[in-house]
Amino acid sequence: MNSTSSYIYKKLNFFDGIELLDAKNETEYFPFHKHDSYCISLITSGTEVLENRENKFIIPANTISITQANEVHKNYSLFEFGYSYKTLYINPELLTYLNNGEKINNLNRTISNPHLFNTLNRLFENDNVNARFFEENLKKICFYNDNQPTKKRSKFSIDILENLIEKDFQKIISIEWLANSFHLSKYHFIREFKKQTGITPQAYITLFKLEKAKNDLKYKSIKETAYDYGFYDLSHFSNTFKKFYGTSPTQYIEAI
Repeated sequence: MNSTSSYIYKKLNFFDGIELLDAKNETEYFPFHKHDSYCISLITSGTEVLENRENKFIIPANTISITQANEVHKNYSLFEFGYSYKTLYINPELLTYLNNGEKINNLNRTISNPHLFNTLNRLFENDNVNARFFEENLKKICFYNDNQPTKKRSKFSIDILENLIEKDFQKIISIEWLANSFHLSKYHFIREFKKQTGITPQAYITLFKLEKAKNDLKYKSIKETAYDYGFYDLSHFSNTFKKFYGTSPTQYIEAI
C-alpha cells in the first residue's frame, strides 16, 4: 500500500526568505499553473512528469528538474505509487545577482550532476546552512543557463490584464468584461489569451490572486486574506491554495 503524501514547507532566513518544499510520496495531479520564481527540484524517488504546452519531460530520481519562471506547466508522477521531491523557489532577480549581474533567460530542463544534487540536498537536511554556503552552491546552477532568448510577447498584453485585476481583488471578474476591455469578442479573447499563456483567463486570475494572497499570509490571518482576495469562504480558499501549491494555507503559515 502506498504511503500517505506529506509536505514540509520552510523558509531560509537569508535572501528574502527563500522557500523550500519537501514533498514525499506525491500522488496528486496538479493542473496547469505557473510560478513567478524558478522551481529547482531534486527528484529524490520515483519519476516526475513535467509537462508544458509544447513538451513533456520524464525526469527520474537523482536528477534536478527545472521549471522556468512564469512557465505554464503541470507536474505529476509517472507511476501510481507517486514520487518525492525537494523544491527551491528561486527569484529570477536572485539568479541574476548570482550570475554576476547577467540575466538568465532559461535554465536547462534537467541537470544530471550527482555532486550538485547532494550538495543542494543539504539545504533541506541541515537547518544551520548559512548564506555563504547557499550562494556558493546555487551559483553552480547558473552554469546551466541555456542562453535561449525569451519568447516575444504578442499584441495581447498581460500587464494590462494584471492592472485590471489589481484594481479590485474582491471583484468577480467576468470573461465578458475582460474581453470588452480589450475590444475583443469573448471567444476571440479566450483563444488569444490561451495562445499566449497556455491557460484560461479564469485560471490565470486565480493564480494571480493566490500569489498575492500567499504573500499576505505572512502578516494577515487566513480568514482576512481569503476575504481580501474574493474567496467566498475559508474552505474555498484553502482547497484552491492546496490545489495549486500542494499545501494548505495553515501548513504554509506554520512554515514561515
